[in-house]
Amino acid sequence: MKDLGPVVPIVTPCNPDGSIDLLGFRSVCDEMLNAGCKGIFIAGTTGRGPWFGLQERTRMCNAAAEHIKSTTVNGGAAPLLFAGVTSSGLAGMLENAHAMADAGADVVVATVPTYFHYNYTEIETIYSKFADASPLPVMIYDIPEYTQVKLANDMVLRLARHGNVIGFKDSSADMERFKGLLDVLQSFPDFYLMQGKENLISESLQMGASGFIVSLLHIDPTPFVNVYRAVRQGDVKTAELNQDVINQVISLVRKCIDQRSESSTLFNMLNYALRKRGTCNSIMLDHDDTAPAWLLENTQRAIEICQSVKALS
Repeated sequence: MKDLGPVVPIVTPCNPDGSIDLLGFRSVCDEMLNAGCKGIFIAGTTGRGPWFGLQERTRMCNAAAEHIKSTTVNGGAAPLLFAGVTSSGLAGMLENAHAMADAGADVVVATVPTYFHYNYTEIETIYSKFADASPLPVMIYDIPEYTQVKLANDMVLRLARHGNVIGFKDSSADMERFKGLLDVLQSFPDFYLMQGKENLISESLQMGASGFIVSLLHIDPTPFVNVYRAVRQGDVKTAELNQDVINQVISLVRKCIDQRSESSTLFNMLNYALRKRGTCNSIMLDHDDTAPAWLLENTQRAIEICQSVKALS
């Protein structure tokens, strides 16, 4: 498999009227790339992709593509730009893919179509038709929490053999499943296998995963980037130290979500951390409920936990 590293599922800063704050968006991109992220994923779950219209997502993709043209990582390689194309049907997925291709994306990221329920044969047919017609390479994204279906490994492996499918993001939180994919995909030299759960980053990287795509990078990217760098340097002790920091942060986040299950809980936490660093003004929309004091207190604690480690070079 190909090595990639940390990819940030970028938030979408917004103006008070709900329009996209492109200045703030560029600022978040800058911060994450400077911290060591090797790619940007726009219009995903963390970026509230399905909420925004195609025109707004295209503007965001254009801004990201233009902004990273002069940015280099990996000793001179440009960061990869991933774009979400979630829709309720194949036609919408392809419309989104063509728009993202025209706007400068490198890879499109596709979940199972929303709203309807499908069996595995139907899902595989949809993905195959999408990969056949997509103008860009495809990363399949499994996030059962939102799609209500967990993709079967044998289907994923068949799709991985499609010439236009180049990656898989696994947000199922099933490490045994992930290990099964790793065992087979190690022999696929041009494939990216990405972990989507924060608590499994170090273990996944040590076993050979290409990288990870996780929302809590926005709390503070330092421990996350540290895990990647430490594993690649063979420093397991440092990797585990930073993973322990991440796990403490996850515990706080889960505690908050258990108490307040709406999606705005996480957005409020990410927003507080970004505003605290002066990265952007706001990622909140006018319908989002106000963060209670206890939520901000827990977010501050998460920030302080992250600050207990220093960035690795």
